[in-house]
Formats: sequence, C-alpha cells, structure tokens
Amino acid sequence: MSRYHRNNFKRHYVRLKGWLTLGSVGITPRLVIAFAAVATLAAAANLIVENGVSILEQQHHAEVVRSTHDSQAITTLRESVGRAEKLVTSAKLSVAVGVFDRAVHEHVQTDTRASATRYSSARDSLGQVLNQFVRDTPASNQSLTRVVNAHRRTADALVQATRKRREPLRQYSEAVTSIDSRVRESSESALKIFGHVLARQPLLDLHARLTELRAAIAMSGAFGGDASTASLANAEQAVAETLLTNQSSLRRSQGSDWYQGIQNDVVSLVPLRTAFVRIESQRIAALDSFARESRKLAALLPTDLAVESQPLEASVPPALAAPAPFAKPDGSLVAWISAAVLLVLLYVCFATIFTIARPVRRMIAATNRLARGGDTRVVATGGIRELDELAVAFNSMAEQLAAARAATRDAQQRLEAKVEERTRQLQELAEQDPLTGVANRRQLFVALNAALERARLAGERVGVFFLDIDNFKTLNDSMGHPYGDRVLIAIARRLESIASCCGFAARLGGDEFTIVHQGASGTAEILTFGENIIRAFESPLQVDDREVIVSVSVGVSLFPDHERDAEALLRAADAALFRAKALGRNQLATFTPELLATASAKFVIEQRLRRAIQNGEFELFYQPLVELQTLDVIQVEALIRWRMPDGSYRTPHEFLAVAEESGLIVEISDWVLRTAIQTAAQWHRGEWPEARVAINVSPRQFMDYRFVSKLEQLLNEFELPARCVELELTESVLQTGSHTIKTLDQLRSVGVAIALDDFGTGYSSLASLQQLPLTRVKLDRSLIVGIEGSARAASISRATIALCRGLGLEVTAEGVEHLEQFAMLLPNRAISLQGFLFSRPVPRDELLALLKRMPAHCQELLQQSKKLPAPAHTTLHEKRRAALTLVRD
Repeated sequence: MSRYHRNNFKRHYVRLKGWLTLGSVGITPRLVIAFAAVATLAAAANLIVENGVSILEQQHHAEVVRSTHDSQAITTLRESVGRAEKLVTSAKLSVAVGVFDRAVHEHVQTDTRASATRYSSARDSLGQVLNQFVRDTPASNQSLTRVVNAHRRTADALVQATRKRREPLRQYSEAVTSIDSRVRESSESALKIFGHVLARQPLLDLHARLTELRAAIAMSGAFGGDASTASLANAEQAVAETLLTNQSSLRRSQGSDWYQGIQNDVVSLVPLRTAFVRIESQRIAALDSFARESRKLAALLPTDLAVESQPLEASVPPALAAPAPFAKPDGSLVAWISAAVLLVLLYVCFATIFTIARPVRRMIAATNRLARGGDTRVVATGGIRELDELAVAFNSMAEQLAAARAATRDAQQRLEAKVEERTRQLQELAEQDPLTGVANRRQLFVALNAALERARLAGERVGVFFLDIDNFKTLNDSMGHPYGDRVLIAIARRLESIASCCGFAARLGGDEFTIVHQGASGTAEILTFGENIIRAFESPLQVDDREVIVSVSVGVSLFPDHERDAEALLRAADAALFRAKALGRNQLATFTPELLATASAKFVIEQRLRRAIQNGEFELFYQPLVELQTLDVIQVEALIRWRMPDGSYRTPHEFLAVAEESGLIVEISDWVLRTAIQTAAQWHRGEWPEARVAINVSPRQFMDYRFVSKLEQLLNEFELPARCVELELTESVLQTGSHTIKTLDQLRSVGVAIALDDFGTGYSSLASLQQLPLTRVKLDRSLIVGIEGSARAASISRATIALCRGLGLEVTAEGVEHLEQFAMLLPNRAISLQGFLFSRPVPRDELLALLKRMPAHCQELLQQSKKLPAPAHTTLHEKRRAALTLVRD
C-alpha cells in the first residue's frame, strides 16, 4: 500500500473513530442525549401506567356491544361493570398514594419551588381520589381512610421539619465560612516568593480542618441522618483540637486578639449544631413514621384489590373477558424502550470514557514531563471539543514556557557573570572604607589581633588611639555633606602619613578614626606618638583650594597595661576619648579604670531610666513661690523626682544629665508637661482656682517644632486656661537665634508666661532681657547664697533686681534658705522668693495642706527677721528702708 493510501486510510479511520465515539460532540450535548433518552423512557412508562385502565374499559365496552343480544350476558356484564368500577377506584387510589409518596420524597430531598408545587398537587389529588374511593365503596374498611389521612399528616410534618432544618444549617455554614475566610486571609498575607505562598503550618492545618468541616456540612445538608450529624460533630471537634494544639504558635504569629476571636467563633458553632441536630432528629422520626405508614398502605391496598377483583374475574363470561394477547404489547413496548435507552446510555458512556480518559491521561503525562523539566512535546488532540481546546492551550503554554526557560538560562548566565564581577569588587572593598580608602572596622580587628599576637610573643607594647574630629557636625552643616566627605578623605590621608612609620590607620565610621601603634618598647613612646597626632593637625588641610583647620580629640589605651584583646582596647580608648572631650577637646587622654567605671555607671543609670519610664517610677513634687509683698503663694514649681524601690527619691541632678545624653529627656519632659498640666487643671476646678504651675522645659523639647501645638493640645484636653501655666527656660535654650524668638512669640500669643531660669550663671546676656518676650526672671541661688555676708553679692543682687523691675519683668530669688537672706531681701518687696526656708518640694497630695499653713509660717519668719541685727555691710540708706519696711509691717 502506497504512502498516499495509508495516509488517506488513516484520515478516514480517525474521522470514523471520531464520529463513532462522538469525538466532536462536547460534554453538554452528550448529557442532553442521555437525559432525553431517560426522559423518553420515563414518559412512556408513565403513559402506559396511566392509560392501562382506560384501555381495559374500552375493551370491555367493545365486547358488550358484540353480545347485546344475550340477556344473560347483559346481566352479567352489568355486575362486572360495577365490580370494574370498584377495581378502577382502588387502582386510582393505589396510583395516587404512589405519586404522593414520590412527591413527598422528592420535596424532602430537593426542597425547591417546583417540588413544593408537585407535592401540593399530589396531596390534593390523593385527597380527591380518597373521597371518590369512600363514595364508591361505602362498605369498605374505614381503617384505610384513617391510615391515608394519617399518612398525609405525617407527610406534612416531614415537610415542615425539612424546611425548619435549613435555617440553623445555613447559619452554621455561614459561621464556618467566616472562620475559614479569616484563616485563609491570615495565611495568604504571608511572604510571597515567585507566586508561592509561604504560610505557617498551623494555619494550613487549621484551614484543612475547616475544609473537612465544610464538606461535612454539605453532606449533612444533602443526606442528613445520624451518620451525617456524627460526621459534622467529629469535624467540628477536629477544628477545636487543632486550634488548641497550635495555640502557642498561633498566638505568637497572629496575635492573642486574632486567636481569641477564632476560638470564640468556634465555640459559637456548638449551639448552632445542637439546634440543627435537634430538628434533624425530628425530621428523621417523621421520615421513619412516613416509611412505616407507606409499608402499611402497601400491605392494605393489594389485599383490598384482591378481594374485589376475584368475583369480577369469576363472573365475567369467556366472551366478555379480555383477550390474553391484550397485555403483551404494553410490556413489550416498555421492554423495547428500556433496552433502547440502555443501549443509548451505554454508547454515550463508552464514547465519553474513550474521548475523555485517554486525552486526560495524555495531558497528565505531558504535565509531569513539563514539571520535571523535560521536553515539551505537543499533546495530541482527538478527544471531546473541550479537551481539544485545552490541549491547544497547553501546547501554547508549553511553547511559551520553553522560550521563558531559554531566556531564564541566558539571564542566569549574565547574572552569574555579574555576581562574579561584584564579588571581586566586594572582596576589594571588604578590607577598605569605601569613602576614605583606609582600613574599615572589619580589617581593623583582623590587623589589630595580628599585631597583639606579635606583641605578645615579642614582649612589646601596642597603643590603640581613638580619634574624633572636634565640631565636625558644624563643618558639615555649614559647608555641606559632600565637602565634609572630602575633608574626611584629607584627614584619612594625613592619618595614613602619620601612622606609616609604626602602624596603620582605620576608619570606624562617621568622623571617628583609629590609629594602631605597634612594636613600641615602652609607654612613653606611645604617648609621644599621641602628642604628635595632636600637633599634626595644627597645620591646616588643603581641601578644594581652601584651607581647613580642624582639631582632634584623642583617647589612647595600651596593651598589655590596660586590656589584652582588641575589643577591650577599643572600648578603653573610646572611654579615654570621652575624657579628652570633657577636658576641652584638642586633647590627648590616657585610659584609666575609673573612666570605664564612670561609663558603666552611666549605662546602668540609662537602663534604669528606660525601665522607670515604662514602669511609671517618676513623680512630680511642687515647691511654692512666695510673693514678698503679700507673703502669699502665687504659684508652685513642678520638680521631677525618681522614686526608688526602697521608697527614697533621687533629685534631677542625679539623672537628668544621663537622660540628656541618651535622648530619654524628650520622653521624660513630655511626661512632666502632661502631668503638671493635668494636676493644675484638677486644682483649678477644685480647691485652688487660682492655681499656677511653673514647668521646666528641656532644650530638646523646646527646639521641637511641634512643642507649641502639643502644649495647646494639652491645655484644650484638660480645659486649663493658659494663664495657669508658666514655662521655665534656661539661658542656653534661649540663645538659639530667630527660632527661639519665633517660638516664644507663639507661646506668648497662646497666653503662657515665660520665665528665664538660673539667671546669673553661664554667659548671661542683658540684651536677651530686652529682646526676648519674657515675663519673669529667676535669679540663680549663686547670686543669693552670699548676700548676708558679702557687700558685693548684695550689691549685684540689688542691681539685678532693679534692672529686671525696670524692664517690667517679675523677679524671683531662688535658693533662699536662711533667715538672714530673707531679711536682706525684705527691702525689695516687689519680688517673690523660693527656697527651703519657706518649704521644700512636697508631693502633690501634701501641697494643698501646705498652702493653708504657709501664711502663718511667713508671718513667723517676718517676725523673726525683725529681731536680727543689720549686717555690717548694710548702708545707712538700706537701714532706713528696712526700718520703714518693718514699721509698715
């Protein structure tokens, strides 16, 4: 056979096979053919059953016409017709009962509007047939009527129970779906890599149990029964056990609130399932009763029919009896139709299996090859239309995947080449600082450990110098970071030049550098080298045709005198660097053990401060300010105290410096501001309506651009008038230029008073008193401490008070602790006093009682001051003023 004939034969064979196996017909037409065949069989059977009685009647009437001349036959015929009528009525009742039972079962299983209509129609039809049966057979057994009526009532109860079970099952299903959605969302929110979701195993286990529970719900809704409800309970218990088993991991990964919500939802399933089981039990009981009644009716109806039909057959003459061949055509018709339908179903099943199973197996094999990275051979067609379309789509996907794999291989090769190049570059940079080119921290430790090992074997000393550029931040801010980077490069070049003779230089980060001096014979050599480092920066650096003068602070530690490993030596040199900065910068400081002890103490205080903020260990004390003219308390100053576990308190000077360095001062200052305003608001609306509180503000807090808005928010939150608050700022805070004046103007517009605290210490500027919108000046205790024994101190105090009063500022003298100081300040009646002489700072709960005692205490102090002799340095004018003051008092 030639190739042409073989190909032609193959084409015809494929076409014939496709036609025989319905290859070009889709799944939907196949199902339509099968459904039509089954529907034809059902319709034929129903037609034969319904028309069987009418055919029997027509045959009897035909025989009556042929035998009208035989009178005896007529009489017998009349009796036979009567009995036939009874037979027809009984047959109709039997058929109506069967139709009613099928309608009930269909409605219970599907519970649709169509099934409800068929059930109602069958119920009414049964009632009509029963009434006709009662009329036609009045002497019949009344028990059949009672059983049929009871059967109808049982059917009604069964339908009602079926309807009632839907609502709890729906609520139960919705609750399970909600839980499953939350679990699935939690698992899907995990990290996604290349399209695959990496979820924690506990979430996957819980999702699997919920899927099983949803399957059990579907089975319970579809079938019902004790087995379904037991399966539902077991699936629910499995969900609860999985949730309890993975409790710790789920709480840790998803949070306690999420876990508690899921647990509450699972617990809420129990009453819903209990309600469903209760209604299901009622339905099953009704279903059992309905089945028993159906069997009872089946037992009753054939008996009645046998009793009635026997006389009919015996009394009908042979000429009137139905011919024997009459029943055969009906049975053969049903048999032929059934055989034809079975053949059609068998053909459809065979064609479906042949055109679905084989293509699916080919598709699975191709998918496995593709998953293993094998070839992408084309999947052959030759199945149903849907599978052929799927094969075409699969072949297209395989081609695209092959192209993508080729592109991936090319990209991977380019990536590997790039990685190799970057690796070489990183290896070059791993030992160098990327900006300056000197050794970085990693290489520093490698080289320093090697130097220490050589020194240990040779019995030599090694010096580790820790350098920091003085005021480098100012240079960065003024010249810009790019220029600052170039300055760092120039510094690194100079350090390399310095260290080239005896060691090496490295950069730790920022403006911090390290020089290691190795091979030294004694301590003096290392210290001389350190002095040379300081002097080396006395000459300016040349950066971008510009000379830059910088200074460095240096700390040094020695091996083996101070420490014996690299990290400890660097830590010791760092501590010495802090000492050099404290000495005034541009200094060389050598490590001593006391430096580490101080640093350790600061670290301990810092850690305790963090815990104190978390545990609320701070408390505000309040110290009154007494107006000298009226001897009344005009306001109180809020002072922070740190409550220790033993009940003692630490004053601010013991921990505020550490708080400033660590940055914790911001949180502490915000707490002080909120607590003081809240307390003042309570006093203002309570026993002290004229309450005023002075609050100290830290530099960092004041420089925050949100400070004014925070203050306004607190005043509004606690409904406190702004006049009840006075902010105390130090001179260092107020010497910050235009930003300070702008912020002070905003505060004054709000209505808050501003006090200059600790005036007289540091670089006090008289111009600031004129330019800044202040309301009060508080003289530092250093101006008050010697006024009773020093004429110069008294003159300075008087002049400062007069200056401030002349500028319209209120004046407060701090640190009044002795009666002699009080007597010296009496002539200046337009000021207020604050100090231990009047009261130490007291807790909030003791302040109101103190305010009630304060007038009497001030009067007592005034009387005692009258008895004091005038100081030797008091002038005649002052003596006269004091005498006049006492006379007025």
